[in-house]
Amino acid sequence: MPVKWEKSKYSLKARQFLAKQPEDFPLFTLLDGAVRSGKTLNIIQKIPQLFDAIGNDNLKVFSGYSKSTVRNNVIIELKPFIENYMGGNLKYNSSSGEMEITLWGKVYPCLVVGGGDSDSVASIQGGTWDFWYANELPQHHYSFYNMALSRLTPANAKAFADSNPESSNHWLYQEKIKPYLEGDKNVRDVFEYWHFTMKDNANLSPTFIRNQEKLYQGAFKARKIDGLWIVADGLVYDTFNRNKHVIPHSIMLDKILKNDIIEYFLGIDWGWNHPTACLLFGTDKDGAYYLIDELYSPKIEAENVICWIEQKQKEYGRFFSFANCDNARPEQNDKLRQNTNLVIYEEKPKVEDSISLVRGLINYDKVIVSDICKATLGEFETYRYPSDAEKTKNGISSDNADTPLKVNDDCMDALRYALYKHLTTFRRK
Repeated sequence: MPVKWEKSKYSLKARQFLAKQPEDFPLFTLLDGAVRSGKTLNIIQKIPQLFDAIGNDNLKVFSGYSKSTVRNNVIIELKPFIENYMGGNLKYNSSSGEMEITLWGKVYPCLVVGGGDSDSVASIQGGTWDFWYANELPQHHYSFYNMALSRLTPANAKAFADSNPESSNHWLYQEKIKPYLEGDKNVRDVFEYWHFTMKDNANLSPTFIRNQEKLYQGAFKARKIDGLWIVADGLVYDTFNRNKHVIPHSIMLDKILKNDIIEYFLGIDWGWNHPTACLLFGTDKDGAYYLIDELYSPKIEAENVICWIEQKQKEYGRFFSFANCDNARPEQNDKLRQNTNLVIYEEKPKVEDSISLVRGLINYDKVIVSDICKATLGEFETYRYPSDAEKTKNGISSDNADTPLKVNDDCMDALRYALYKHLTTFRRK
């Protein structure tokens, strides 16, 4: 739901940013920090003043990981702000990415583009811009970022970006933020850095902030809540606790018999030399997820998985609604479609996004595992990020610094596929 701007409150830092005159900003300004700290909304409120100062002689570009993320993160707030509070108009063609903003009788031609892929740079080559707004800049491909800065050729051109912190090895931190903090004059001549915490968003309630603090631990708490650029290390699910999150299978069966568990679905990670993992989940009306059973074995075919699914449907006396499967083996997934009553999805979520989602569930004690799921329990306690020595030895780049080691992760992948699909497609309807 769009922000009700007339009820907005402003912290001192937000007022300082909004009060700064357009001509006093350098070429490139970055707002980073904690989630929900007001970074994007501050830039949105500044856009009309920036456009008026820059003029409408050249194209203005809005970018994100994809055009869809720009629409969801920026345009959904920018349009009502322009139209309801500034008396202007915003027209957006989601197919072409063309956008037209009218303010005070002037028409400003804009373009919305995705910058998250290596091929994205082709969409902006040859252009001349005088304004660039990059939403979630660390999600942009490095080549796109460099090309975009080179397109800002007019003397009064300005670039603004927002960012949630990532690894301190990320190119944005290494090339801009760290030198800025260290006082590098060359960087400071063209780059300005504004850091926001949740306390810099005066519209957040103490209850919301406390709830957010419960969602994250370790490196992810430092990034999401404290707004710090640090490298993830240690166990991925470091708050998973057998005493809190594991129950005897007899209790799990009792919940099934009492209909406490109301929906059943699966996550499948295909393997051959390394094991195939098929995890059976259930969920209750309160949003808790129960890992009921697992199939974990190397060198098994789709027919073995189909047999196991049919056996478990009979054993538990329940209907399984869907399976979200590893998309690397489409022929295996087709066999499931043809020989089971399941809806089969092949949606492989981004590792970082789905890990963050699962971590939140665990932190709220919303993941409960049956004690018969030995392989999954073992992986919970070994699934980890690479050490600095392993990153160096294996040549792991900064772009992949937050990706867990590809060791003992078969059940963890199946778990991510299942929970991410249910939460993003069904739970949030």
